[in-house]
Amino acid sequence: MRDATGPGSLSALRLANRERLLLALAGGDAVSQAELARLTGLAPATVSGLVRDLVEAGELLVRQGVANGRRSRLVERAPARQRYGIGIDLGRTHVKVVAGGDPGEVLAAAAGDLPGGPRPDTLLDVVGELAAAVRKEAGLAADQVDGVAVGVPAPVDPATGAVTETAILPALVGFPLRDEVSALLGRPVVVENDANLGALALSRRAAGGAPGAVVFVKVGSGIGAGVAVDGRLLRGDAGSAGEIGHLALDPSLSVVCRCGRRGCLETVGSAESVRTALSSALQRELGLAEVLALIGDGHPVAVHVLEDAGELLGRALGWLAMIVNPAEIALGGPLIAAGDAWLRPVRQGFRRAVLPGVAARTRVTISPLGEDTEAVGALVASLAVPVQSGH
Repeated sequence: MRDATGPGSLSALRLANRERLLLALAGGDAVSQAELARLTGLAPATVSGLVRDLVEAGELLVRQGVANGRRSRLVERAPARQRYGIGIDLGRTHVKVVAGGDPGEVLAAAAGDLPGGPRPDTLLDVVGELAAAVRKEAGLAADQVDGVAVGVPAPVDPATGAVTETAILPALVGFPLRDEVSALLGRPVVVENDANLGALALSRRAAGGAPGAVVFVKVGSGIGAGVAVDGRLLRGDAGSAGEIGHLALDPSLSVVCRCGRRGCLETVGSAESVRTALSSALQRELGLAEVLALIGDGHPVAVHVLEDAGELLGRALGWLAMIVNPAEIALGGPLIAAGDAWLRPVRQGFRRAVLPGVAARTRVTISPLGEDTEAVGALVASLAVPVQSGH
């Protein structure tokens, strides 16, 4: 069967005609439909149909005027409208929601806890309350929000918005998150991996999506990487590109990962692994805030545990860099609070895992957007959601 959108198809022809008509109006002047037909070489009936569709889509305006001494229907490009969106960063224990506009400027932000994790029976209530709060603080009416994006710490099927990996976020596998959030907020929704959104935010920040590859690495209870190449996300076949937390660094390690295997990076290089290892070493249960405080105070055991984890993480990032060859690798997650005490061993492990030229050219940094990286990425993604017809 012939591809309905391939070269030579009716859809492709209509798209080409649409672009030809918009190009004829690129100068900004109002033009009659008869003049548009002459400029584009399209039939008047074709021009009329395209103009009607583009007016409905909000891309063109039609008004009465004078052309060549005669009253005519004049067509012109509609002025660009400021777009607004809502970005939702869904973690394993928290939700952060931001509202803002082009080109990713945050106007309001709010956060809340998820006791018991992101369960469908409680998640929507928290998201609804926070989204209403940020929209109100930003001074936006409900119909001013063009789109919503949700970031989740798991692989996502980009076609359906469904979480695909049972070993990473089992409570949401099979849950129609995209459709439920859309029904809740009354806006079109996209669901994306949170590390991917971080990469999108950093890529957009780099001169509006400069050419080249950028990697964002979210290091929390797990570890995931997002890769943006020339401003576009690299998702892979099943949305699992960048799931470096399950690289088997050393299968001889005794710690069993939640995926059921031994030696996964996240069992030795994540924030949770640092907390667990230090709790074991000091023989008392520690919270992550206490771990970070001990590191900040220069506690020798805490610093040593962090350095071991950072070295292993850097080694894994080196493997990734030898495949993707990014210009920048930016780190996110709670361990960024440790600053250079963490970044230094990560860089050391990275240098040991790559060729000297790659080490010299690749920037390994803490994300300049800090703890807001994933939420800002979600906001950027929400602004790219197609506008609903008539909106």
